[in-house]
This record gives sequence, structure tokens and C-alpha cells, in this order.
Amino acid sequence: MVKLSEITDFLNSLVPPEQQDSWDNSGLQVGQREQEVGKVGFALSVSRDVIVEAKKEGVDLIITHHPLTISGLKVFTPERYPQNLLLELVKNSISLFALHTNLDISPLGPTAIISEFLNLQNVKPIVVKPSYGALGVLPEECLQEELLSKLKSFLPQDLFRAVNYSPASSVKTVAVCSGSGASFIDLIAGKVDVYITGDVKYHDAMKARDLGLTVFDMGHFGTERLFYRKLKGLLESAFPQVDFILLPEKSPFEVV
Repeated sequence: MVKLSEITDFLNSLVPPEQQDSWDNSGLQVGQREQEVGKVGFALSVSRDVIVEAKKEGVDLIITHHPLTISGLKVFTPERYPQNLLLELVKNSISLFALHTNLDISPLGPTAIISEFLNLQNVKPIVVKPSYGALGVLPEECLQEELLSKLKSFLPQDLFRAVNYSPASSVKTVAVCSGSGASFIDLIAGKVDVYITGDVKYHDAMKARDLGLTVFDMGHFGTERLFYRKLKGLLESAFPQVDFILLPEKSPFEVV
């Protein structure tokens, strides 16, 4: 088996922890560096269902995109959230490691994965420092409905929504920001034909509509669940003696 420290050190070399935002909490959340790891599970977020699956699969380490907590915790009782999840991880000797904003700005992260799927050309960041998001040009012009269909075939299922959707309008320039990217609407308006992101709130949508920006809100889960796709292959090559699996999870949102 491999020690937890070997895997976390490798991840830190790929996605340096010092590149995370000052408010973030990426890195080792739960675990002891000398722990032996034989199976690793990937999940966007830790939840009760994810822990149940991890226990069933005999997972020693869960790698997530979202930290279990960002703010400090003062009381650890099973009646509180997310303390109940932390206690369950400790009880079952399951370690937890998160790569969050440092992965968001990495070429290994979900924004880069979506951009590469679309084969965007001449890519540059929406924000230069730190380099959040991606602006680029599609290799071939397409219709909005064609771009939306392509994204729906690739992204994990979520509650997909659109602002200023015009199915027959042509698309050449695109911006991408996985997760919550509504704060960049002002920077994007007038620069691209379509902005692909998630977590667009009502007032953000109103702003985008009035600014004439088409937004494809493909969900926080939908745009970030694929965070593991590059990391998994690199880890499998570096640690062939360890099993790496994707733990089942789904978006918390339902259409009713």
C-alpha cells in the first residue's frame, strides 16, 4: 500500500496549495499522513450518501473538489452539520483531501476540462490574477441550440437553465467558468456570444439579460462534477498499486 502522505504530496505538486484563495480551505481535511491507502474515491462534495458508498467500497481516502468546511468549527456533535460528516469520516478511518480554488485556476481543473472539450482556441483567462475562467473561440461557428446540446451530452446531469437563449443564433466566442461564475457577468458582457457557468441567481440573470449576454447555467454540480477527470489518470500512473474509483453522487436539485 501507499502512505497518505505520498498521495497528498503528489497532489500538492500538481496543484500547489499556495495558489488557493486566502479564504479557502483546500488540502488535507481529515487523516494522518502515515495512514496506508489502498483505495481512493472521488466525489465533488462529501455527503452522507458519499460516505455510505465509501464505506461500502472500502475507500481509505476521498478526494473532493469542495472542502467539507471553509469556516471554523467550534462544536463537534453528531446533531450538527457538517460536524456529523467529519465525525463519521474519523470513526471509519476515511481521510479527506480537497482541491478547490487552486484546482479552479489549474489546467487540470473543471474549467480547463470544459474548454478543452469545446476545443476552444486562443484561450485567455477572464481574470488574469488569479487566472479564473476562460475566454476563447470555437473552431467552427455553431448555433446556440447545437452548443447547448453538445454540453448536455458531456456534462453531468443537473438543472440546466439559460438566459437570453436564442436557439438559431450563431456562436463563435465563448467564455467558461465552472461552479459559481455569475460575478464575472460584467466582465464578460459584450465580449462573447455565450457564457457557460453555474449558480446564476435571479438578479444575475436580470443583469445578463439587460446586458444582452446569453448565459448557459449548467449548474454547479454539472460544471464541476468532472473535476477528477485529469487527476484520476495522473494518480493511476503514479500509484498503480492503488485503486481509484468514482463515488456515485447527483445534484441536490430536482425538477418537480
